[in-house]
Amino acid sequence: MSKNIHYEDGLVALRRGDLDGAEQAFLKAIRVFPQDIYSYNKLAFVYNERGMFDAAVNVLRQALSVKPGDLFTHYILGSTFLDQGNFRSAIQEFRKAVEINGKDVYSWNSLALAYKLCQETDLALECLDKAIFIDPDDIYNYNSKAIMLFQQGLLEDAKFVIEQALKRSPENYLLMSSLGEILLREGDVSGARRTFAGIIRNQPELAIGYYSMGNLELEEDQLDSALEYYRKAESLDPNAWKYKAAMASILLEKGDTDIALAMYEAAVVIEPKNAILLTDLAQCQKRKGLILKAYENLQKATGLESSYAFGHFALGRLYLEQDLLERAEECFLKSAELDDSDLYAHNGLGDVYRIQEKYREAILQYERSLSVDEEDAHALFHKGICHRQLGESSLAIESMESILEIDESAYWSEKATEQLRLLRRR
Repeated sequence: MSKNIHYEDGLVALRRGDLDGAEQAFLKAIRVFPQDIYSYNKLAFVYNERGMFDAAVNVLRQALSVKPGDLFTHYILGSTFLDQGNFRSAIQEFRKAVEINGKDVYSWNSLALAYKLCQETDLALECLDKAIFIDPDDIYNYNSKAIMLFQQGLLEDAKFVIEQALKRSPENYLLMSSLGEILLREGDVSGARRTFAGIIRNQPELAIGYYSMGNLELEEDQLDSALEYYRKAESLDPNAWKYKAAMASILLEKGDTDIALAMYEAAVVIEPKNAILLTDLAQCQKRKGLILKAYENLQKATGLESSYAFGHFALGRLYLEQDLLERAEECFLKSAELDDSDLYAHNGLGDVYRIQEKYREAILQYERSLSVDEEDAHALFHKGICHRQLGESSLAIESMESILEIDESAYWSEKATEQLRLLRRR
């Protein structure tokens, strides 16, 4: 046992979940033994658990003034900055950690995550390569690298990394799940199904096999079957937010809005700082007419992850529907800045300018949407409306006829047909 009895008291309080008692014990430990670096680190842990990130940073800074070269303190400080969303500061701390000990796999892995969150994928992959070189038996690093390659669309490279890892751990369910997802993306549905079925058969107590099979069924538009697999996954691991969110997305599509809302809310309780999840919750709330709650969650989402283009778009759409055009324009511009190929953002800007009767500016935005998808009916129709308002009937007719040529949904075909009738009457 440590000579610092207050530190030991703090550990006991932590084990029983008493954060207040732990905080007081670690503060006493620091007063009595100001050179005891472990007390600072544990106090920072308490503050992190409470979401008091600034307090945690201050305590860790004090710890580094006591022992400037402590790898673990730099690592905890980097993790605290990650939780804050301060990815650049996190990178600085993890880099200090690997400078202190270049063989610390955890620091390399966390540095990779920080680079990934900064969208510096090449540097993230370099860090994972170093982690794999240091400990070739750590399967987590292979899987992280494969997921990153998968997200970039480099399916063959991702598959190669998974296959290398499977040589070291043939029955690893995380690797098998990632392999199945790659096969599914490649269009090898039967291969993916065999892989996911193997996980369920060999490890029926694990939720991930059912979740992966649910993803496959969803890809095949088998909503009821997908929902059953997600329910099974959620029953095995009720504290996993992604299973609840997956169920909620299907329930929302099936029109069970009340149940979907409850599932999204339950997921957010577990994962309150996930920008994508908060945006999905807001979309569900908007459908229920809970506009203020939707607005609050979209503000949280874009605040937590400013580079999440769809979050800005969704907030812009909410503003547009409330006739707050200037705010909508700001959000759509931000979304388009983050992803210039996002036709929805350009359509949103087009809608703002069209409502403001800035028809030339609107046409330009709709044309940008059509450069991404030349068959986008929303852009074609409203571009035609703008031409009509400018008195350019032939161009308006051309846009409406294009909708009929691509055999779009009945909704757009009917709207285009009505416009053609009015245009040709002139």
